Amino acid sequence: MANPVQIILNPENYEEGRAAGGGGEHKDFFAYRDQDFVLHRDMLIHQLDAASKTLSVQPTGAVGFAKVVLRPKAWAKIHRPMIALLSPDRVPVVGGADLGEMIIEVKPASLRQVAAEMEKAEDGTRTKINSQTFKEVPNPSRRRSEVGAIESIELYGPTDRRNFSVNEAVSWLSNPLTGSGYQVELFKNIPPRSDWDSLDTANRQMIESFLRGFTALGFGVSVERLVDVRANQPTLSVRVIHDTAGAVLLIFDSQSGERRRPLAPFNSEIKLHVELLTFLDNHPLVRRISLPGIVLQSGQVSTNRRARPKNLSCPTHDSHRSYPKLGVIDGGISNALSDWVIDRWEVLDDADIDHKHGTFIGGLVVAGGALNGKEICPEQDGTELVDVAVFPATSTGAFATYYPGGLPEFFDEMSSAVADANARHGVRIFNMSLNITQPAAPEAYSQYAARLDRIAEDNDVIVFVSAGNTKPQDMRAEWAQDPTTALAGLALAQNDKLQIPAESARNVSVGALNPPDQDKNIAYAPARYSCRGPGLRAGVKPDLAHIGGSGTPDSILGSGLFSILPDGNITDGCGTSYAAPLVAKIAAALDHAIEGHVSRETLIGLLIHGAEIPEILQVKELSPVARHLVGFGMPPSASRILESDDHSITLVFASRIKKGQQINFRFPWPASLVRSGGNCRGRARLTLVSTPPLDPNFGAEFVRVNIDAMLQQEKEDGGWAGRLESLYVPPKRNMAATEAERIEHDLKWGPTKVYGKTFPRGVGSSSNWRLSVEYLERAGVKIPDEGVPFTAILTISDPKRDAPVFNEMRQNLQALGVTIADIRTAARITPRV
Repeated sequence: MANPVQIILNPENYEEGRAAGGGGEHKDFFAYRDQDFVLHRDMLIHQLDAASKTLSVQPTGAVGFAKVVLRPKAWAKIHRPMIALLSPDRVPVVGGADLGEMIIEVKPASLRQVAAEMEKAEDGTRTKINSQTFKEVPNPSRRRSEVGAIESIELYGPTDRRNFSVNEAVSWLSNPLTGSGYQVELFKNIPPRSDWDSLDTANRQMIESFLRGFTALGFGVSVERLVDVRANQPTLSVRVIHDTAGAVLLIFDSQSGERRRPLAPFNSEIKLHVELLTFLDNHPLVRRISLPGIVLQSGQVSTNRRARPKNLSCPTHDSHRSYPKLGVIDGGISNALSDWVIDRWEVLDDADIDHKHGTFIGGLVVAGGALNGKEICPEQDGTELVDVAVFPATSTGAFATYYPGGLPEFFDEMSSAVADANARHGVRIFNMSLNITQPAAPEAYSQYAARLDRIAEDNDVIVFVSAGNTKPQDMRAEWAQDPTTALAGLALAQNDKLQIPAESARNVSVGALNPPDQDKNIAYAPARYSCRGPGLRAGVKPDLAHIGGSGTPDSILGSGLFSILPDGNITDGCGTSYAAPLVAKIAAALDHAIEGHVSRETLIGLLIHGAEIPEILQVKELSPVARHLVGFGMPPSASRILESDDHSITLVFASRIKKGQQINFRFPWPASLVRSGGNCRGRARLTLVSTPPLDPNFGAEFVRVNIDAMLQQEKEDGGWAGRLESLYVPPKRNMAATEAERIEHDLKWGPTKVYGKTFPRGVGSSSNWRLSVEYLERAGVKIPDEGVPFTAILTISDPKRDAPVFNEMRQNLQALGVTIADIRTAARITPRV
């Protein structure tokens, strides 16, 4: 019997005061190595002294920024040197770079103060007797502990700001599709001139010297503030132009907005770019200089019409029925699907429209089942489409005509279109099979991913993004049946990293799998062209995977994934472009099947909770790399996600965790799975999706609040023992995980987490269990007053498929006063699903 997913309707009943954290004792990183400590401390003091002297004579003012590199064992919050040494009132932390790298604002006096505190750290190892073990253990002062936590301190320099050559830059910017402007991120916003009197002398000198530096170059430079690129991270577009007027500065809020005049022609003279980059490389206000991206479609449509099937009877839109809704952000959908297109965002001239890519995507979500069968497209055919045609044909070179400022203007147009589709038609699921020709970096949250996340948050929508395709010459060898051979193929691969903006933290990125029934590849193995993660170090990317067509054409079926051409004829194609809409269609079907408003966290959580890693990747040797290829796996149909059999139950807990709170939801284990003495058998899977605050200034540490969930069993002493494991913990880890390992493998700080465990022989001695949700803030961060929204999804099942788990759990919960209901109709009686 099919039983619906159950949602907890009274989550507020399980909010409790947050348990106070112990904080831990100070750690001596140089215990019993006193000579090494003294040398290390003296080295740090020398670095501080050198930086102080440099700032004192700096012509841009006596203020700058320094990079503090922590040793990996000091990455945890309790070990960070932010109390005795790097206190916020002395050297405020303004951002981060890679994991364990802090960026602080410094002045000569503050650096001398830090050095003075370091000098007070004791030379020798202090000890005490542990009251429980009666053994001697290190007992350092906070100063010694914090000195030991720091690997190095150095001023932020040119190599931190730029990683490309001048020649590479000029060659790239000469393409008008880029907008031709350097993207220059600043450590601080530049206030209006009327507010400069409120700045201290050093900061005023830094800003004045920055603006004066453009004028002093003596050639044409256009400097424009990019609007709303990333919250709290001011970014400028800086172009070298043919203009005798010199520097044109449009950087203040009052000057931002609609472009007043056409862009001046780009000047590619190498000497001028050398002068500009030298100035930017060495100015303390500049955080990063990067090259803009170019947006491309991530799929190829074959014109080979010999593939099967040969005929298609496109489903007919019934005006008396309701259907899932999906927005397609692309180059346009042809009239072959006009019966299903309920609205169009029309900004492109007919001459600049190429319907091929967008129509293939539209055909998959409208008629994918008829063309490919339920194994590939399990959802019922028929989807209402909003055609968000914002990407002009690449063949006409018109991108620069519509978006002369490059990608920021493209995202502006997309934002307006998404808001319109959401307001007019209630569309909350969008597909964007477009990627930017830059690989995602593990230590940086790109401005394009951040902008896409803002669009999702502002409109309460989810955008499904393709992971990106490799270039043809960079495709990996076809996946091998033998795991060792498959790993060797991955090791040899190059230029196959996840493409921006697929590292998005608020949306879902999708990789591609091979289709079944092909003669030249393994079904459901990673497609050879599909870009792989990791993206950012906080989380899993891509999130999910689906059939994207084969990168090695079959002799009969071609790529093995079929849709339609703009004229309605059937064709085959491959690309992550076509895997993404298959997952988006499942999300749209979920949103349609559940009454009322469904939170973004719940929709994403249901997809991920139901996903499965393809069998070919489930072998032990491949477990460390599987998530970088397929994320959490391939999701099933919406109906399978929303229903379970009699031998399992799925509970959804959708709420917010607020300051000073934790969630503890207590319940008894299903009686049929409890053995004598309280020993509990069964299987449990727990998925957590949250929307924590983000700050791109902190690089790889941009997620500022960690939400975690645990399934715990009561112990004999009244305490609680966690019973699940992250599905991505490396095998045979025999010691406690370091902070670095928890970030890398256990998804600490990741917005999405999945845990699971099977207990075939039973575990523990109590039938009392609880689902616990708690939070952890970064050092110096406070959880928002409105809290952090999250959805936790828990499935308890009997692997033997014998026990009546659903009925037992439901009856037990109702007897305890838990209000539960079918998730599909719960919106009638609860404000948050």
